[in-house]
Amino acid sequence: MGVAEDFAPSFTQKPQLRQEDDGNKLIFECQLLAAPKPEIQWFRSEEQLSEDSRTNFRIQSIGTNKYLVVLELDDVVETDAGLYKVKAKNTMGEVAASINLNFSPMDEPKEKQIDGLAPTFAKKPAIRQEEDGKRLLFECRIQADPRPVVSWFHNNNPVSEGPRHKLRIEKDGHSYFATLEIKNVTVEDAGKYKVTAKNDLGESNATISLNFDSDEAPLPEKEGIKPTFTERPIIRQSEDGLKITFECRCVGDPKPEIQWFHGKEEIKTNSRYTMTIEVDEVLYYLARLEINNVKKNDGGEYKAVAKNVYGTATAYINLDFESTEKPKIPEGRAPRFPKKPTIRQEGDVLIMECLLEAYPDPDISWFQSEKSIADSPRERMLRKNISKELYLLTLEIQNPTRQDGGLYRCNALNEYGECNANILLNFQVPSCHPTCCHLRPVSVCYFA
Repeated sequence: MGVAEDFAPSFTQKPQLRQEDDGNKLIFECQLLAAPKPEIQWFRSEEQLSEDSRTNFRIQSIGTNKYLVVLELDDVVETDAGLYKVKAKNTMGEVAASINLNFSPMDEPKEKQIDGLAPTFAKKPAIRQEEDGKRLLFECRIQADPRPVVSWFHNNNPVSEGPRHKLRIEKDGHSYFATLEIKNVTVEDAGKYKVTAKNDLGESNATISLNFDSDEAPLPEKEGIKPTFTERPIIRQSEDGLKITFECRCVGDPKPEIQWFHGKEEIKTNSRYTMTIEVDEVLYYLARLEINNVKKNDGGEYKAVAKNVYGTATAYINLDFESTEKPKIPEGRAPRFPKKPTIRQEGDVLIMECLLEAYPDPDISWFQSEKSIADSPRERMLRKNISKELYLLTLEIQNPTRQDGGLYRCNALNEYGECNANILLNFQVPSCHPTCCHLRPVSVCYFA
């Protein structure tokens, strides 16, 4: 089961030139892939072109996320010669390509035609943990020519090289492997990360979120903690559809103040709006905004702003409506592990358990390091439906040995998203019983 994703434009056919009407009409054509549909701009040299009686632009859908892009020039004259460039841009990035129009050697433009490959993500960012979760590596593979400039952002703030952050890009054949390494991870590292790859032909972006369970991430070893939202906000709807509740979890010390906004307007408590904040765990809080008697004009972007003396954090969520007056709450739910996985040993059986929220029914995969685990006489994977959206996932290992130690990952995937729970399994062998395995505490983290 796949997950629908947006992606930056990329050319499947670079600009080509053909003539019509005995050379009086010139047609520049190219094809590209993009989601969402891109905005198109045409340039001659550095001057952006506009449509007029001689100049016509077209963009035509020719398949799923595939477009034909056309520039038509009528009544062609010699002064139309030059370097033409087409730029396609959407929310995920931009790409550019060019072609020369020459009527004679004298028309050769000063600018050079751009050749190569705009950056595209051959492998979207993934998160890998090391050192019992104290070190995280965000990794992605980029195809580009020439070499791209790669930048990382955390909650829209640039990430710079420093004692805790290492940024690397290595050439690997015809692609580049980019890594962001974070050492001594704390709860303040939660949030949305974006990686941008850019060269002369275009730019591409990819994002990934780092979420923590309420009690799993280490707190910073310092006085005070700036507010940090540790999970994506969620929307809940009453059965009659008349009440909407936004929920988001954050950490902070001292306790943060929470403000809610609808668009740019701050929301105040009244008969329709109720705002609460309650303790979820030590230094963790659950903030809620309830809207009663929901109306269509309640649609739009909402944000929660958490503040204390050490800083500010913002979480965004959108409320959309169908053509009727009813809010359009997603029928499904992206997978989410609401609690830390557990591990125990019963006799000769090692049992790892994860509680999962998801709808519709997700695909479940277990891994030891990067090796996929399959059902066998020694290893058994179980799934129990507790309710419509709640599952208990279990991995059982018969007669475990020290070779079974290492990093385990439970992956849950449906059409609304993907989530991973990571379990680090260590064994201690007592000197009095060298053949017996005993569990050490485990390190657990989940990434969405």
